[in-house]
Amino acid sequence: KQWYQRRVAITAGEHLQKCVDTLASSTKLTPTLDRDIKVLQPDRGVKKIDFSPDFYRITREDVMSEHRRLTDEVARNQVLRTKEMRERDAGVGMRIYHYAVIRVRFPDGLFLQGTFSAHDVVESVFKFVDDSLRKVIEYNLILPGCPPLKRDQTTLKAAGLVPSVTLTLSTPHRSEFTLLSDEYVSKLC
Repeated sequence: KQWYQRRVAITAGEHLQKCVDTLASSTKLTPTLDRDIKVLQPDRGVKKIDFSPDFYRITREDVMSEHRRLTDEVARNQVLRTKEMRERDAGVGMRIYHYAVIRVRFPDGLFLQGTFSAHDVVESVFKFVDDSLRKVIEYNLILPGCPPLKRDQTTLKAAGLVPSVTLTLSTPHRSEFTLLSDEYVSKLC
């Protein structure tokens, strides 16, 4: 029995040394984010949701809490504050997101959806759309109420595209066929 325990101990020690050597000689693996590409159809026959009148009724507590919030905001704005203080207060309620789900609405009504890192750049969204097109065309990606996005190295977080956004693809070219390639149309959900 002692011989067996010593043999197992030696084998375990050798095994541990082999594992350490393997880890020391291995190369670093860099994970890549799966885009989880989906092509979605616009909802047809969307049902209208009716809320009861109680849903819109404002209670006394609601009014009091809103009054307290506005009073605190007025008091905070009366004090002269630095830019850093204002930015810190603005970021208090913000959550930290690591990923962004971006949908691109095409002129024919189809949506192309992909998942990006919050630290990816806007150029990667344009490349994503370029790869999905049937042919190379001139287009703009528009966020409602904003000027068209520029192909640049701004992060998605800095561009305000995190955690999710729907962009509209605008093109001067009219086509009776979808702009998406057949490969992407086959992914239609």
